[in-house]
Amino acid sequence: MLAKSIFTTALLTLSTIASAGEVALYWGQAGGGSQESLGSYCAKGDADIFILSFMNTFSGSSMGLNFASACNTASGKCEQIGTDIKACQKLGKKVFLSLGGAAGTYGFSSDAEAEGFAGTLWNTFGAGTGKSIAERPFGDAIVDGFDFDIENQRQTGYAALATKLREYYGAGASTKYFISAAPQCVWPDQSVGDLLARAYVDYAFVQFYNNPCAVSATFNWDTWANYAKTAPNKNIKIFLGLPGSTAAATTGFVDLTTITNTVNGPIAANNANFGGIMLWDASSAYTANPGFVGSLAQLVHSTGSSAATYGQRYAVDAEKFLPSGHSEVSYSESGTAYPAASSSSIDVETLYNTESPASISAFAASTVSNAQDYTTSAPESDITVTSEPTVIPYTPSIPADLTTLLTVYTSTADDLYKRSNNLAHKHHQH
Repeated sequence: MLAKSIFTTALLTLSTIASAGEVALYWGQAGGGSQESLGSYCAKGDADIFILSFMNTFSGSSMGLNFASACNTASGKCEQIGTDIKACQKLGKKVFLSLGGAAGTYGFSSDAEAEGFAGTLWNTFGAGTGKSIAERPFGDAIVDGFDFDIENQRQTGYAALATKLREYYGAGASTKYFISAAPQCVWPDQSVGDLLARAYVDYAFVQFYNNPCAVSATFNWDTWANYAKTAPNKNIKIFLGLPGSTAAATTGFVDLTTITNTVNGPIAANNANFGGIMLWDASSAYTANPGFVGSLAQLVHSTGSSAATYGQRYAVDAEKFLPSGHSEVSYSESGTAYPAASSSSIDVETLYNTESPASISAFAASTVSNAQDYTTSAPESDITVTSEPTVIPYTPSIPADLTTLLTVYTSTADDLYKRSNNLAHKHHQH
């Protein structure tokens, strides 16, 4: 039966569930001197959210993108980024487009102008149909949301823009889209303070660097935790925003030990809205500090009940890969941090017939990676994993259970690799 499905059935029941965090990386400005492709960073598996930076020119009637050397400047097309966006999403990653940045010409003269621009964004980068594929820089790729990294202290229109985007998001009810902002840690922020006060924002990637409220200075996490209690979105996720290296910011870089102590100290004491860690940027972090992003991922992913996080990730991966409606794979959980029950399913025969061997292999690799994370996280919760033909009760004191669980996932992934290779010739004929 394992040869027929990625998991036959996986049911996790947790006595308590505490929310774990995510890792967000800005990408596009080659902060480390050069940068790999967006898809390459997604494939590393460490981060959960990628923010494309930047749309650094925009007004009511125009816009311009700057991703260092990642686009064709003559045509304005970014085909590889579009391809990578879709590849990242299939791995369960979220990809946002960031507006603003420290350099550029952008802003609105009125709320009405900003509301009009919302339609342009939705049609050009979202699920809107007002532009042809040829007019879209990322082709048919659809971003998961828009980020506001406004730094010119001109606040007009952004709350109206975000609110109007929410109206468009409602039109695509089958998919969840997001709004994020990247304020300085000084409160209130002089560029997106009005946005945060008046609009429904999902994520705040707070820049705790180049500021007097940085982790190594007068750290003001409590100020942001208190803001969350009165924000339009009471469930807004506040991120600890940090530089990826000493060269990525003038001040504010801190080592892994300091970050760990901060997360387990002042943040843990007031963490109801803790979302995770944001880094500026992917290039600087991976270039200057190999292993740094992975260590941060391990830190925030293990906050609370990591079993819930990794169990949910299996469902997200499956849900991203194919439309639901089949019953080969299922995942459900109960608790307070997530809906009482959620499920996702995938028909592997359809997978074989519709996806390329490379895509199948990528999914299999993700399966093994997530299983390894899950089995080494040693959660304290009561967990039962049911996988035909074996029922495995998880007990942290019995290492053999971890080995068995990982073997189940790994053998299934190996089967995917073998079958995807056998299908290579078939797909080439298409």
